[in-house]
Amino acid sequence: MLVTFALVATLVVGVGGVTAVAGLAALDDDVDRSLAGAVAAAAAHPPGESSGEGSEVDDVEPASADTFVLYLDASGGVVANPSRIKLVGLPVAAALAPLTGGAKEDWRTVAAGGLSIRLLTVPIAVSEGSTRYVQGGFVLTLHDLQSRSLVAIIAATAAAGLLAAVLVTALLTRRALAPIRRSMEAQRRFVADASHELRTPAAIIRASAEVLQREGHLDAASAPLAADIVEESARLGRLVAELLTLASADARGLSLQREHIDLAVLARDTVRATSALAAEHGVRLTVAAPAEVPVHADRDRLAQLLVVLLDNAIGHSPSGGSVDVTVGLEGGAAVLGVRDRGPGVPEADRARIFEPFTRSAVARPRGGGSGLGLAIARSIAVAHGGEVHVEAPAGGGARFVATLPLDR
Repeated sequence: MLVTFALVATLVVGVGGVTAVAGLAALDDDVDRSLAGAVAAAAAHPPGESSGEGSEVDDVEPASADTFVLYLDASGGVVANPSRIKLVGLPVAAALAPLTGGAKEDWRTVAAGGLSIRLLTVPIAVSEGSTRYVQGGFVLTLHDLQSRSLVAIIAATAAAGLLAAVLVTALLTRRALAPIRRSMEAQRRFVADASHELRTPAAIIRASAEVLQREGHLDAASAPLAADIVEESARLGRLVAELLTLASADARGLSLQREHIDLAVLARDTVRATSALAAEHGVRLTVAAPAEVPVHADRDRLAQLLVVLLDNAIGHSPSGGSVDVTVGLEGGAAVLGVRDRGPGVPEADRARIFEPFTRSAVARPRGGGSGLGLAIARSIAVAHGGEVHVEAPAGGGARFVATLPLDR
């Protein structure tokens, strides 16, 4: 929608600008043509040598009420003033200099008597060896008023065009996106409904396999198969839960039960609960947190976010490595960081790995996940008014950073 509006706005502004420039140029040309005609007529009927200052030339009429002419002698003095104008700031003697240098005419716009005037000065030869001048002027008061009116009309038209463009663009965009929205909504409903339907069968399969293990109904050859069923059904259950979380976030945003919590305490508790999982893979967890980092957030959702980041870090860490969790304050926000010593995330993948079902090109040493964890972490952070991104710290590995608003 923004791109469409930008294109339409550029077109409207461009047409308006071209129209304004062309209209103003046309007004200027009208002034110059009118003034040139008046000066040419005056030059064709110069006063006689005997005419004194202030004399009148009855057969020379100005082209309009805005136009006047003055006859000047070689020194720039007024020989005749047929238009009977008040000589306040006139004539403009500086206009004669280019003519004495050989120029055929001199155009300029000057201020005289509190008015803006367009001047044209041309030489005329009254008698042999005697050069005089005609200086014609066009008072620009009406011209300037017309120019301002033209610009105002074009600006108002352009504003109305932009408003119409906004309304039309919004209407067309809404209509064009309606099928896409319906399709996405149907997809979200399908994912949510399918996830709900899968939860019960997955739980039953896992429970049945665990009963077979516990009751001793399996021989030595069947026991590994039952263990695989338990493990895979548990993984299926986690995947279903993740799909439900994403479907909920996409449809209406995650439901949050906010409370006043200390992010440092939550991080220490979550790391302690996850240490057993890390130990199974030979990875050591450390946590560094200040005394208190207050946030107004959903405790369970933030714990889920940290577990996702820890699971991702453990999965990419080599055996014998460590994962460092840090909690702090930065730029007026709470910052939660999880760093591993794995292969890191290529720069080309640092934005896309937060999309659902997307994995980095670097494989996890202990197998890949569902591709949903980081998307869920981002959804949780965004629901709290924060964000998640990944960095490439010095020394290798990757550092995932979640920023959250402080509880003020």
